[in-house]
Formats: sequence, C-alpha cells, structure tokens
Amino acid sequence: MEVSIILKLTALNALCFLGILSKDIMALEPSFDVPIVNITVVAGKTAVLPCSIDSLGDFKVVWTDQYSTLLTLDEKRIIDDERMVLDRPHTKDWNLLLHDVKYDDRGRYTCQINTMPIKTKTIELIVLVPPTILDSSSTDLTAKEGDKVTLTCNVTGIPRPTVQWFRKPHADSRDQHKERVKTTIHGQYGNQLSDDHCLYTVSHRGVGINGEILIIHNISRYCDGIYECVAFNDVPPAVNRVISVMVEFPPEVWLDNRRMGQSRGKETILECKVTAFPQGVTVWRYQGQDLINSDKYRVEVYQDRGHMVILSVRIVNLTREDFGQYSCFASNGFGMDEETMTLYEFIPASKAQPVVTTTTVPILSTTVSKRNRLLRPSIYDDKEFVPYNPSGNGHNPGNDSLSDGQLFGFKCTGAIVRICAQYSMNNSGTTRHTGMYNSATLLITLICVLDVFCFLRS
Repeated sequence: MEVSIILKLTALNALCFLGILSKDIMALEPSFDVPIVNITVVAGKTAVLPCSIDSLGDFKVVWTDQYSTLLTLDEKRIIDDERMVLDRPHTKDWNLLLHDVKYDDRGRYTCQINTMPIKTKTIELIVLVPPTILDSSSTDLTAKEGDKVTLTCNVTGIPRPTVQWFRKPHADSRDQHKERVKTTIHGQYGNQLSDDHCLYTVSHRGVGINGEILIIHNISRYCDGIYECVAFNDVPPAVNRVISVMVEFPPEVWLDNRRMGQSRGKETILECKVTAFPQGVTVWRYQGQDLINSDKYRVEVYQDRGHMVILSVRIVNLTREDFGQYSCFASNGFGMDEETMTLYEFIPASKAQPVVTTTTVPILSTTVSKRNRLLRPSIYDDKEFVPYNPSGNGHNPGNDSLSDGQLFGFKCTGAIVRICAQYSMNNSGTTRHTGMYNSATLLITLICVLDVFCFLRS
C-alpha cells in the first residue's frame, strides 16, 4: 500500500516537471542559425538558397522574392513556377532550390518566420551569363580593293564580355596559322600597319550594347582571309564567330624564268603563276595565238594556294618554228596582266678532241770508269768535256761558240756520282767554271772523305 502511494507521487511529480519543461520550450523564440550570404550561380544551373532555423515550434516559414511574391508556405510551393522546390535535407533546413536559373531570376530572396515581429533572412542571388554572339553580327562578305570594310561582333553576357579579333588565311591556303589582329582604338590611329600590311581600328559599341566593330581601312588582297571574333567573360565557355572576307582584285602574272633553252626534237614545259580574284581568262600565247590542247601543245591548270593558279603548257617535238617569245596572259573584270619569256634553241657544244703534245728531252749519257774510284775523287781535265750543241745532232767539240768567241759546253766530275756543269772557255784557252761546277766538286770531295773515314773505322 505504501509502495503504491510512493509510485503515484513520483509519477505526479514527473508529470509536473514535464509540463513545466514543455512550457519553457514553447516559450523559446525561433532563430536563424546561419549567417546571411550571397549566392552566385551560372545561368542554366541550379541555385540553392539556404535557410536553417532553430526552435521553430509551431511557427510557419515562407519564402518571398524581391517583388514580395509569395513563393512557398511551409513545405508547399505557392507560385506556379515548377523550377522552385523547397528542400529539407534536415529537420531545421528550409532551403529553396531554383532549377535552370535564368538571368531574370537574379535579385533578393527572403526567408521569413511568422513571429511577432516577423523574423527575416535575406539572400542576394547573383546570376552569371556566359557570352553569346548575337545574330545581328556580321556574316561573310566580299569587297573590292581600296574599300573600307566593317566587321561587327555583337555579344551579350554577365559580366560584360571582352572581344578579341583573329585572322587566318582561307582554307585553301597552305598557311593555316591564326594570328591576333593588331588594332588601334578608333580615332587614335595614324599610319600604323599590322604585320600583314593592313590597317585595322576597333570601335567599341555604345553604353548598354556589348560588342566591338573592327574596321579594315583601304583593304587589299593581302587583308582577305577568315576573321574570327572571340568573346569571353570568365564564365565558360568562350564563344566565337567566323567571318570570311574575300577581296576582289585584278590579275598579277609571275614568271620563274624569263629565258629557257632547249634542243630541237625535245619537249619543254613553260609555267606561269597567276594571282587573281575572281579568276578569269588565263592563257599562254605564241605569235598572238592562244595555245590550246592539241598534238603539239598540252595545256594544264593547277590550283596552288589562296587565289593563285599555275598555268603550264607542254610543247613536244620542238622544231625551229617553235622558238621565240611566249606570253602568259590573264584578265578578269577588274583588269589584266601579261608577262613574256623567250624560248631559244640550245645547241650543245661539240666534244673537243684531246691535244697530244710531244716533248723531246735531251738525254746526257755519262760513262762510269770500271776502276774503283771509291777512295779517290776524280776531276776530269780540261779536255774531258761535252760541248753544247743546240742542233742536237751529236757532239762537235770546238764548233760551238758564243757571239763573243767563247766556247760553251758541259764539264763533268765524280766517279760514282757524275755531275756535269756548264763551263765556258775563251779564245785563249782559259777555262772558266761556273758556280754549279765548283759546288759539285766540293760536294764530291766531302763524300769521298767520309767514305775513307768509314772504311778506316771498319
């Protein structure tokens, strides 16, 4: 009995405690537990606007936009826009999701609690828009040399995109490298030319209109090509537009050779290069007549690069009548040009026969004595000489004389090595040795002395 009374009293005390506690809880005010932030999102993506509340109790949560339009009430969407959804990943979360964000969705959104007074949390939604090039921009065009060409690139995007211009040759050109166009600000250009000898200026559009205008002054054939405007505002992706610019100009003819030689009976090829737009009439001419395909001529046209073509004519079995002046002629609606070259007969030089010359070399023979003269030098006396005989018919001692009456000839010395030197002898019989004869005598003497010295040592 006493235990039952004690249990009843304990339960009553617990109920009183819970009542007091629940009364205190109901008395707590709800509050936002995250700071105010700004949300930035790219157009087309999903924006998450956070709202987290502590101690909400029986209070209600609503979302409104910058125009005070009621978007949600508790967990229900009030607005008809199905892109808006209330997301509650946790009990205290009341996040507003906005799918496929548009630029018009930017602005201030408010999360409210219907307390007295009303508690609010404001979030600023910033929407970034990738760049877009409008259809009002320029398209492909054709101009004449000397015209002023204006290329427009109208763009939109948040933040405002910057526009850059690039240029590359046409698709049929060998050089496909893209280069940035060097421009000057409108009104500030003088004689500044780009690397391709073209004068460019750029003009920005007015306030509220994004984009740029590229102006090509006094356009020439060297300024044509594929122009590309690229817009970017740090919001991927960048966008571009390609504009083809064609420039009409009269023909220009180039010849690699002004003269060419070939033999009769052979064939030859004449070539010329023609640059023009549009291409018109291009022919080879000989003696005022256009050359066409026949048994004699073969005419062919090759596309080279850009606006250049190569015109060739093959001439077979050359005869004397085929030699002369040929001209390459080109014309279109803007002008004409002509260049001339000469085809001449090439006569190969005849082969020269080798010339054989005969040179007679006089042979001077000497006789070495059978005696052993190793140990003793031998110097011939004055009677042992070889007279000089310019006729080459043999020796005729004493018959050879100079204009002054002196005899002239050779005198020899040496036993093993026999050396002959010039000498002269006057009418009185006095012999005069030359320097060569005296040097030879001294040389033979030294050789003999060395031979004796070596023989004694052995």
